[in-house]
Amino acid sequence: MNIPKKILNEIEEFCKLNKVKDVDKFMLSIFQTGFNVEKYGNAPWKQEIEKIVEKEVIKEVPVEKIVEKEVIKEITVEKEVFITDDKEVMKLADELNLLKEEIKMKEKDIFSNAKEMKLLNNDIESKKKEITSLTDKLEKVNKSIKDKSPPPDFYGDEKKGGWWGSNLLTRK
Repeated sequence: MNIPKKILNEIEEFCKLNKVKDVDKFMLSIFQTGFNVEKYGNAPWKQEIEKIVEKEVIKEVPVEKIVEKEVIKEITVEKEVFITDDKEVMKLADELNLLKEEIKMKEKDIFSNAKEMKLLNNDIESKKKEITSLTDKLEKVNKSIKDKSPPPDFYGDEKKGGWWGSNLLTRK
């Protein structure tokens, strides 16, 4: 790899000033660091940021006959900490298990209801077929009744006399 002389001179001067003995190793580490920054960006991992907050607290402490003022510098570090309540987690887990069991029971009920509905639908279909069959038979009987002609005239075709067994002389 060809490194421009200007950059090479700057690196060598930096190494002399900072008393770096192995220049090649230093250049390789710089090259690796630059490559990693280019590849992953400046901060590829989530970093925890700590804030340092300085508070000045003035306390008056009474002492026998002498009152002294004490200045205390307090440094607090703010950090997010997640606290879990194991009892609550267990309670929620139990509730989840109960709900899962309830879902299973509801699914079984739905399945059994679906079977019942299928059986009822089959019964309905068979009853419809039976009704259709009986309706056809009734129509045949009605048709045969309509097709039957009145009994023949005992006294002839002129239709002047009465019906068989009738004492009427004329039909109206």
